[in-house]
Amino acid sequence: MEERKLSREQAEAVAHCDGPRMVIAGPGSGKTFVITRRLEHMIRVHGVRPEEILVITFTKAAATEMQTRFEGLMGDDAMQVSFGTFHSIFFGILKRAYNYTAADILTEKEKYDLLKSVISVYQGPGDDEIDNLISKISKVKNDGIRPEDYDDGEKIVDKESFCGIFYDYEKLLRSENKLDFDDMVLLCRELFLNDKDILGYWRERYKYILIDEFQDINPMQYEVVKMLAAPKNNLFVVGDDDQSIYGFRGSSPGIMLGFKKEYKDAGITVLSDNFRCREQIVKVAGDVIASNKDRFKKKLRAVRKGGDSVAILSFDDKQDEAASVTSMIKSALNHVSPEDIAVICRTNTGISRYSGILMTEGIPVSLKEKVSNIFNSSEAKDILAMFAYAHGENTRENLLRFMNKPVRYIRRCDLENREVSLEVLLRNPELKDYVKKNIRTLIFEMDNLKKMHPFAGINYIRKGMGYESYLISNGKKKGRSKEEINELLDRIWDTARYVDDYEHWLEWINEYDEMLKGGAAEKSEHGVNLTTMHGSKGLEYSIVILPDINEGNVPGKRCESTEDIEEERRVFYVALTRAKDKLIICYLKKNAEQKIMPSRFLRESGLI
Repeated sequence: MEERKLSREQAEAVAHCDGPRMVIAGPGSGKTFVITRRLEHMIRVHGVRPEEILVITFTKAAATEMQTRFEGLMGDDAMQVSFGTFHSIFFGILKRAYNYTAADILTEKEKYDLLKSVISVYQGPGDDEIDNLISKISKVKNDGIRPEDYDDGEKIVDKESFCGIFYDYEKLLRSENKLDFDDMVLLCRELFLNDKDILGYWRERYKYILIDEFQDINPMQYEVVKMLAAPKNNLFVVGDDDQSIYGFRGSSPGIMLGFKKEYKDAGITVLSDNFRCREQIVKVAGDVIASNKDRFKKKLRAVRKGGDSVAILSFDDKQDEAASVTSMIKSALNHVSPEDIAVICRTNTGISRYSGILMTEGIPVSLKEKVSNIFNSSEAKDILAMFAYAHGENTRENLLRFMNKPVRYIRRCDLENREVSLEVLLRNPELKDYVKKNIRTLIFEMDNLKKMHPFAGINYIRKGMGYESYLISNGKKKGRSKEEINELLDRIWDTARYVDDYEHWLEWINEYDEMLKGGAAEKSEHGVNLTTMHGSKGLEYSIVILPDINEGNVPGKRCESTEDIEEERRVFYVALTRAKDKLIICYLKKNAEQKIMPSRFLRESGLI
């Protein structure tokens, strides 16, 4: 890409030096190419000193890539330009002012553990909600509001509990003399407001500021940047309002849409050429995003013309879809490398499911995000304990997991030894007759389970042993829906579909666990890419497969407001525009025997 000539729009952006300017860069429009060429132009043509330039990106990987590309253009001069993320830049400012060290910053794991200890005293949120609470606490800080004023309509906990969790977390943070990433922004803002000399130093240090992925900026970050850029306002921002997908972190397309209001003399350049996607992909994506109202009106042009590049497929159920996706990938591997293919799912649940399915088929996978292991769920542990007990591992630990799921009135105190035989337990003279009857039934069920293939066995546990009904009944008390429980059980069931026997299934589970921990994932870095729609941002693949594009998933079932639907549409738009040559969109006709609708976004695309 570095060898190609600048388009007229790119040349306009590159030539800009002083004052504010916004570049609206659609997907595949060559924004990194433009940014590095503009830096080169500033130094070589306008005589700007490299050490006076600050380039801010949102990820470490993006900063490293841009710096590497720029070094290829400028050599040693590139080393003097400052490249970094918001967090690294703000940390450098705080380090100079307060002598902070890396040890003072809370790691993500420390943050998780800290919040876990805080919520243990509150009724309601479980460990599986910690990531959600982290996002909400982060949004409160990034929006610069009080927890009392925060309301996103999603009730993980009541407002009083959320405020309590927030303030207890902050108190614990301070008691350990720690900062989280969001605190760095707030402290920088406070520092600049209260110490004009320090603000003046950094303004003199960085006379030219360039921000990549500007659509992802949140209100607090923007406020600090505006203070730093003033009064000359040599602020060059590059982004795409149609790819603003981090509302849960506080970002909003409104900041980008309001840039011209904030800087009335700002120039605006729109990069309209898409160098990545085939023409049909660009058209489909454009038709979808055009339904959003809160955006800059623009039309992308595909540089790569022709080709039958978009397919839309419907399936009777998830099993049918998974079998077809697997078959398509196997076929594609005859002419492209695994790393040229991506399965992009809406959620981590989808990634977890497809990673298991592809691994079972012997297809190498590469995970782009951390994925929770379904076998760490209590339901999977229950099912594995039943199989283990049926296959002779008659431990007290195994039996305790499932003996009263559903309720059989077997008492813990009756299990005295580490090894527990149901037949021996049955001889206890103190047992009531109805308990003995339940134990006899359980012995019969364990004998049946031992003879079954895991795929049939899981179905037997669910339906024949009453485990599924127990979970649904118990789930109502905890606010878990029947659909959520069935989805989880289906995912566990899927993992056993193609294994040879129980031992093979256990081997597969161990391999899967190793892959998720990173061992196999590192070895399979050349595997088929599995990522969420959010995680796919900034990436591109020759072939992209989008499964489960149905109402309730895309957009999600909790999305009701216009703002939520527009953000979901932007998320889908990002996923669509990852495909270079072939885009395959899949939707289901049924889920758990219930008819479901294709996503409304597919109607907007004109594909159905």
